[in-house]
Amino acid sequence: MKRKGLYKPTVEDAIEIGGIETLHPGGFALTKRTAELAALREGLKVLDVSSGRGTQSIFYAKKFGVDVTGVDISEEMVKTVADNAEKAGLSHQVQFMLGDSQCLPFEDNTFDVAINECAVGIPDDSQKVLNEMVRVVKPGGRILIHESTWRVRLSKEEKDEFAERYGTTPLEFDEWQSMLEKAGVKNIVYEFEQWSKPEMFWKIRKDRDVKHWFFTMTIPEKLTTLKRIFARYGLNGVIIVMKNERVFYRTVLQGKLGYALFKGEK
Repeated sequence: MKRKGLYKPTVEDAIEIGGIETLHPGGFALTKRTAELAALREGLKVLDVSSGRGTQSIFYAKKFGVDVTGVDISEEMVKTVADNAEKAGLSHQVQFMLGDSQCLPFEDNTFDVAINECAVGIPDDSQKVLNEMVRVVKPGGRILIHESTWRVRLSKEEKDEFAERYGTTPLEFDEWQSMLEKAGVKNIVYEFEQWSKPEMFWKIRKDRDVKHWFFTMTIPEKLTTLKRIFARYGLNGVIIVMKNERVFYRTVLQGKLGYALFKGEK
């Protein structure tokens, strides 16, 4: 879906503008579970697609001894995460590159594992992202994603509006599975309901026990984020992002939106 920009800044925009380190719904518990399903171990070459601030890449390398390449479309992110890896003493294990997840800058059959944590639905063409992940993984290699997933049937208009407000595109469970299969993923297994509870959506801060979406940011963090949004989008942008946050919160509490983890093989 081509986003029209009617609801910018989106929830995803606000998180990026704030500069506050956040994770996906499920937090490190889901990242750890993803690594376990991927059977990460020392010596494996792992691709972290849309690696963002590099938090997951560094976690994989530190906890499982794998060699990780992170790729992200944001030049600013790539520079920042390279510094983070160096500070963690993992520059020899973790590298970051600039690149588009819809056209990955790697040869076919390069990696043992490709992982995308909560960023398949952000680009315009999610199918291309999955196709590329499969392309760069070796035969028999593993592909893992987790993504926002509808738990109930909604109209196209409702889905489109929510995607515009959220900044990513949730799909129905069957749609994600079908797209994975179309990309060439086989032996697909999944976990859905355990990651779809509302409390899982609030666990996005690695350093805080967050129990509610409103408390994912401290008051100073919220004020800083709103000031930055105002500087970039004006007062109307502040009003829009606050409305977007309320819509997101309500959608999760109403049980309409969940979260699914998929793992398969090439």
